[in-house]
Amino acid sequence: MNNTDLFLDLYKQLEQTAIAVYGLPADGTAVSKLERFNEYKSIRSELKYCREVRALLSHNPKVDGEFAVYPSDSMIETLKKVISKIKEPPTCYERSVKGANILSARPEDIVFDKMKIMKSFGYSYVPIMKSGRVVGVFGKHTVFSLVLDGLDNILFDNTRFTDISQYTSLSKTDKNSFRFIPRDMYLFEAEELVVNAFKKKERINLLFVTQTGKPTESLLGILTPWDVMDN
Repeated sequence: MNNTDLFLDLYKQLEQTAIAVYGLPADGTAVSKLERFNEYKSIRSELKYCREVRALLSHNPKVDGEFAVYPSDSMIETLKKVISKIKEPPTCYERSVKGANILSARPEDIVFDKMKIMKSFGYSYVPIMKSGRVVGVFGKHTVFSLVLDGLDNILFDNTRFTDISQYTSLSKTDKNSFRFIPRDMYLFEAEELVVNAFKKKERINLLFVTQTGKPTESLLGILTPWDVMDN
């Protein structure tokens, strides 16, 4: 099967999948309606281009028995990607940073040592972990609070996170700056969460992924707003 036949076959699969999953009308407008979905805004122009190519191939006669347009491999891959995304939308856990790749702190760690690591990697926030769970968050807001209370000097001593737990505990940290979400939440749902928070003048800096979205559960992964907005 050449790319033209494959393209037409995949485009038909895309239409059928969009109709079945989203209940879109079977009147030839399914893909154009799909373009308006937030989940596909990152490839909206590609979808439109594929739709235009499909129209050209379907409504124009062949020249000397051959199609005048030959879809590229990248167009074929775009269609496959969208079909897969509709059938199995990516989850937050799949996109999250996991395990040993998570930069975190323990209550017994020295604050200044961790601050230097944060600076070298460009991290603004780190979770404080105990027994696999998030028990606090340290970041720019913590330093700001310490400075306002005249305690910024302790950051340069052998102060440990447990010594400033009143500034980092989940009950004290600005809860608008982070959220706990379930591992099976779809990425586009997390994007809606971030966008809706922004509309309320709330800024989410971290998304903590646990099994069902409860803070009492083990941390499975971490996402930033950039991770969910770039999907």
